[in-house]
Amino acid sequence: MTTAMRPWSLFELPTQSVIGLILLLNGFLIAVAAVTHTLPNWPPGQADIHVADQTGTPIFTLAGAGNISSGGPITIWNDVSVSNSIFTAWIVMALLVVLSILATARLSEHPGRLQNLFELVVQGLADFMREAGGSGVVRFLPLFGSLFLFALFSNWLSVVPFVGQIELLHSPTADYHTNLGMALTGFAWYQAAGIRQNGLGYFVRWFNFTGFREGALVGVVMILVGIIELFSELFRILTLTLRLWGNIWGGEIVLSVLAALLFIPSLSLPFIGLELFIGFIQAFVFAFLVLLYIILALESHGGEEHEAHEPEAHNEALPMAA
Repeated sequence: MTTAMRPWSLFELPTQSVIGLILLLNGFLIAVAAVTHTLPNWPPGQADIHVADQTGTPIFTLAGAGNISSGGPITIWNDVSVSNSIFTAWIVMALLVVLSILATARLSEHPGRLQNLFELVVQGLADFMREAGGSGVVRFLPLFGSLFLFALFSNWLSVVPFVGQIELLHSPTADYHTNLGMALTGFAWYQAAGIRQNGLGYFVRWFNFTGFREGALVGVVMILVGIIELFSELFRILTLTLRLWGNIWGGEIVLSVLAALLFIPSLSLPFIGLELFIGFIQAFVFAFLVLLYIILALESHGGEEHEAHEPEAHNEALPMAA
């Protein structure tokens, strides 16, 4: 009676067998490349190293340039097109939607593997948000989880074969336009959360004229501090965009250079593992910073109110203690 091979039994194989299997696979790949005359040049030239585009490349155009006849031709837009990064982003979104449907199609008290995996992910993200900002910020789990999972899958696409190597496929987060869109989404979301929580008093952090009650000098200083705070708030959009884009685009370049320099394919496996780790960290950092900005927006004036009520509560407690 034979038993089915367990999924983790591969890691129980002897080390010599694993090394032999890797060497056999490398030899097979090199032999195929030699037969098909696709062996890389050594040393590789500049033309042999594929450098990924900083932005997406249009793969088909929906509309051409427009013009206004009065006053001569005036260009309104160059074209309306769909780039390869947008196309790949659609693939990522479709993959996430399909996985979500499959995981929730048959909900059960005894979940299967896919439902159990999704429950672990959702519960883990919710617990982290609760520890970071309290139970009140868990309501932003759809935003936090969507940003994290979309960025994660997009980052990991950079190590998938043909992504970034052919014109049709380009990692969405290796295009700074995608990251800018995600940063603007997070920016609009936490500004709306802050306004809903604090009302019009939310804008006092940028336009604070109460300092003039204590003198002209204090008032001017408070206005300057508010302007600096406003510029730092807008600067967050740039930092969110460039941090994620620089790491993923740079990782694609590193893998392309290594693929051209390393003759044996498996030698690049450690660097692929490193790129997967960096992709996870960068996706988590992006989503966490948006969550942190939401927490700061919600508590932008909560600390002042707490300090104002704290002396009153302390004075009320003194007679009771006595």
